[in-house]
Amino acid sequence: MDSFNVSDVAEEIPEDEHSTETVRTDNVSVEVMAFTPGDDDPMHSHHEDEVYQVVSGHGKLNVEGNSVDVGPGDVVHLEPGTEHQFHDFEDELVVTVLYGPAKHSDE
Repeated sequence: MDSFNVSDVAEEIPEDEHSTETVRTDNVSVEVMAFTPGDDDPMHSHHEDEVYQVVSGHGKLNVEGNSVDVGPGDVVHLEPGTEHQFHDFEDELVVTVLYGPAKHSDE
């Protein structure tokens, strides 16, 4: 069994990083991400399905040119290859992301 507290993990992410992996198997991986105002999350995509859950904070998620506001309780699923980025952080945005299969498992 793997168990962790998202807020505790977010506090331990180094200042020069935006995420840390907390769970990894062949089939799935989980990261905790934290962004603060002024941080940059470049537009990118992944080879895996992604499910984001916003734990705390507010910002925007740009999905292929369409930005939506995100806040606590929001859940977003992105299919593989979907271009996206988080931006315009109003405060610290803490997000969990589940990748299926595990992130970078195709490498």
